[in-house]
Amino acid sequence: MNKSTFSLNDTAWVDFYQLQNPRPEENYTFPAIIICPGGGYQHISNRESDPLTLAFLAQGYQVFILNYTVMNKGTDYNFLSQNITEVQAVFALINQHHEQWQINPEHVFLLGCSAGGHLAAWYGNSEQIYRPKGVILCYPVTSFTFGWPSDLSHFNFEIENISEYNISEKVTSATPPTFIWHTADDASVPIYNSLKYCDRLSKHQVPFEAHFFEAGPHGISLANRTTAPSDDYCLESVHRWLSWASDWLERQIKN
Repeated sequence: MNKSTFSLNDTAWVDFYQLQNPRPEENYTFPAIIICPGGGYQHISNRESDPLTLAFLAQGYQVFILNYTVMNKGTDYNFLSQNITEVQAVFALINQHHEQWQINPEHVFLLGCSAGGHLAAWYGNSEQIYRPKGVILCYPVTSFTFGWPSDLSHFNFEIENISEYNISEKVTSATPPTFIWHTADDASVPIYNSLKYCDRLSKHQVPFEAHFFEAGPHGISLANRTTAPSDDYCLESVHRWLSWASDWLERQIKN
């Protein structure tokens, strides 16, 4: 595994973790996944970064961790639309270097957790040159009016039109296939965010797979010892999402 870092602008960069090709076939390529960690647009969550990277590397994916612009990077302006251009920049990098990096550009997925799920879903529902093959949303925020944030003072900038950030209402028939999961007692980002998003996916006949777990705190990530800050975050029943997501990814690759 090699790691490379690419600057996207003054407040964003992407870390690329590259598998070394173990396959004897000439020009063999891997699928890739871009991960948008959570952190409430305030910081970048560590437990949704490297642990997820290692998990998907083990499944045979080239992995990109997007360290997008957030509030603790000294910003005092509304950078949310800028985040979309940062995701696009990662896709552009992959498109430019896919042969060198042994990536099939038709098999690039986007994963987001919490606020990173908001970003991933937003990108997936916007008109872009580069489109993800599919999107994985882990306990995502899908609107700023569904229980997170508790009020807009969470942001250190003014939001003029809150409806612009209701990603559920941006779903169309062109939205990529989606894998989504959430825990029912999430006290930070209510499960309604995911339920409403699934409702919109269904209405627009977008293929999706959803899993809802009875219990588990917000930001549970892999739900095992590699990401658990306490025993409450270590739940074998929730950890199953990873194997189910891996199966879903393989089905998308074969489609």
